[in-house]
Amino acid sequence: MKFDEIGLEMGKKLMLLPGTCCDYQTNFANVLPQLSEKYHLICVNYDGFDGGNEIFPDMITVTKKIEDYIIEKHGGKIDGAIGSSLGSSFVGQLVQRRNVHIDHAIFGSPDLDQCGKFGAWLQSKLVVPLLTSFTKSNGPRGRGLWSMDHKPRPRGPITR
Repeated sequence: MKFDEIGLEMGKKLMLLPGTCCDYQTNFANVLPQLSEKYHLICVNYDGFDGGNEIFPDMITVTKKIEDYIIEKHGGKIDGAIGSSLGSSFVGQLVQRRNVHIDHAIFGSPDLDQCGKFGAWLQSKLVVPLLTSFTKSNGPRGRGLWSMDHKPRPRGPITR
């Protein structure tokens, strides 16, 4: 696993955790220059995606390596962590396990985070209707599976 620290040496510490099959250089390419002007970035490349010979082991092993790095190099505390896709799962693990302290945990998805305003708008116009069609409580499909206002349907004998 590889950790690169770039940006302001005395800036707030912000960890960047990329998505599946990505290195941080690719995943955060559009925002690295701006973020490095304002923050001390801790950029992570997971085993299997860091140019080394190791393969990606599992979530807990990688989470432990990230925790060990934060403890050893930053006294167990960072100001923020941004996870993109798979990286969001690591941010969640770090918060849940409470072995390190993160002031701000940010969960993101590369699908909309970095594609620009028009691209994000277009993708949201295409994806949101698809996702919400499963949760709407009215319309031709009836109640959705995860509707917040779902009321149990009466159960009775099955008639055919």
